[in-house]
Amino acid sequence: MRFSTPGRAIVPQRIKIRHDIPERPSGSLMPGNGFTHRGCPQVTAGGSTSMHSLRWVPVWLVLLAIALWFAISYRFWPLPAAGEAGCHGAVTAVERIQGTAAVTPLDGRTVLTEGIVTADFTAREQLGGYFIQQGTQGPDQGQASRGLFIYAPGADVSPGERLRVRGEAGEYHGMTQLSGSRIEARCGEPGLPEPVSLSLPVDGEGKEALEGMRVRLEQGAIITGLYGLARYGVINLADGRLFQPTQIAEPGEGARQVAERNQERSLLLDDGSRRQFSALPQWVLRHYEADRRLRVGDALEDVEGVLDYRYGDWRLQPTTAPTVRTLNPPPEPLERPEDGIIRVAGFNLQNYFNGDGRGGGFPTARGAESAAAWRAQHQRLVTALDGLAADIIGLVELENDGTGERSAIASLTAGLEGSWEYARPQRRPGDDAIAVGLAWRSERVGPVGEPKVLRSPPFNQGSRPPVAQRFRHHASGAEFLVVVNHFKSKRCGEASGPNAAQGDGEGCWSAHRNAATRRLLQWLEQLREPMEAPNVVLVGDLNAYARETPLSLLEQAGYRNVLAGRHEGPASSYIYRAQSGTLDYILWAGESDVTVEAAGIQSVNADEPPLLHYSREERNGLPEPLTVSAQEPWRASDHDPTWVDLRPGIE
Repeated sequence: MRFSTPGRAIVPQRIKIRHDIPERPSGSLMPGNGFTHRGCPQVTAGGSTSMHSLRWVPVWLVLLAIALWFAISYRFWPLPAAGEAGCHGAVTAVERIQGTAAVTPLDGRTVLTEGIVTADFTAREQLGGYFIQQGTQGPDQGQASRGLFIYAPGADVSPGERLRVRGEAGEYHGMTQLSGSRIEARCGEPGLPEPVSLSLPVDGEGKEALEGMRVRLEQGAIITGLYGLARYGVINLADGRLFQPTQIAEPGEGARQVAERNQERSLLLDDGSRRQFSALPQWVLRHYEADRRLRVGDALEDVEGVLDYRYGDWRLQPTTAPTVRTLNPPPEPLERPEDGIIRVAGFNLQNYFNGDGRGGGFPTARGAESAAAWRAQHQRLVTALDGLAADIIGLVELENDGTGERSAIASLTAGLEGSWEYARPQRRPGDDAIAVGLAWRSERVGPVGEPKVLRSPPFNQGSRPPVAQRFRHHASGAEFLVVVNHFKSKRCGEASGPNAAQGDGEGCWSAHRNAATRRLLQWLEQLREPMEAPNVVLVGDLNAYARETPLSLLEQAGYRNVLAGRHEGPASSYIYRAQSGTLDYILWAGESDVTVEAAGIQSVNADEPPLLHYSREERNGLPEPLTVSAQEPWRASDHDPTWVDLRPGIE
């Protein structure tokens, strides 16, 4: 190559220009790396790397040559832009990383993969990562998912952009992910893939095939549980209300099949956060601000997000706010029955303890933690009880502190509308912290004789001693024996031997509850013998679902569950792990001239979110739209009250 300038001859030298520009840099171009970068030409004279060989060439001429070289090179062989570097070449497909088993086949290996960002949860209070997806369609039958979670707290990503990401494949709480990741290249913004249609029920394999993918519940979903909303920001969803297996199937194989089906029907709607007690989702707050309630049984529509698996559950991490459709509005208070009807109710109060009875003495062994919390609990329970308009009420989970003027039952009945009296056994019913009790409206009914208490085994430990009282209806003269019960719960605790869970769905302490049922039936026969009108109403919490052994034994003995068939679908008074069922009952046995006019469950508690509970309001505070007035009954307890209307004297 030769150079010349006007008016001066220059001894030509052999100039060697080395250019090491590859077709595409292997690394991304980052700012702040200095003034030279890989691929810049180097100019030498005579093939030497020493600049001394250029001593006869003016510096400006060398600079001009370099400038010309850059101009020509960038015109015909441009370097890739920083955001598009490394967007070509082989990658490991997301499907291969996911695999079709529960664990990635590439566990522990570092891989380079590519996908479109479908959801960004990288913030500190969120999940600490983002989701990518390859392709726009769901997997074919038997194929692996095309979505993947990238653990990368604080990463700068945007939904709709295509990334190349390198990281270590592995599992975290059962979900496949890349960890220790870094973005190798940003490859444009093709936009979000369309969500894959998801219709429940879906078995575990079907959900596994969609792990990490953008999905949409086309048919919407029904809220089945709100227990985790306050603490974890989650809502249980399914294709309809879920029932406890032994609520609708016989214990054993039938119950196991229902349990498996419930798993396939269910899904958690999460809030995209791993924090506990984080702020409630804005769509929930907006719903309450519109003076509406969010209850189990309501429908969610426009449910869209990314499906993932965390902490033992399949979850939908939302990318849009769902729409609430009210299908289960809160009930109105019951109308007062006419004079010819006797209304009997039962209510588990969820630990009503009144401290020392003077406004102090808190916290107690159970129940409210302070005087302020007790006042909130007391007023809500009074509102709920008044809303039953009952003549006789069986009370469960009362503080077992006697029947004096400062006792829990005295405090509770003093707040009720009308004139109320309550049963006063000669001594406390058992030694447990809680007990059952009976109260009645004295202008409607009156007691006949003294209350009876069954203290013999198994009611001396575990199940609380039942209390029975004979009543006479003022208007008709009809007499009834009302018995309130509270059997031992299903909590396993020290359960062993026959009381341990047997795998049939009845849970722990089933043998104890069965023994309690048989002993109760023996006692009832003794109480009914001297009665001229052997009408018996059993109320209370039996801690057994409708198809379990205690209910079968009672029905075989002639006690009819008056709540059965009174509701659309199976009845429910309690919700546990997003499955509904009845633990609370009213059973009737009596003469044919007494008619069961009506019966029901007043759903003021179980379908409401526990975040409305008075203790939550005191400990953690509630946003303004979620506060509950003292004149409202919502979530006064975790059980719903039950009731029955009986009309004497009609064939």
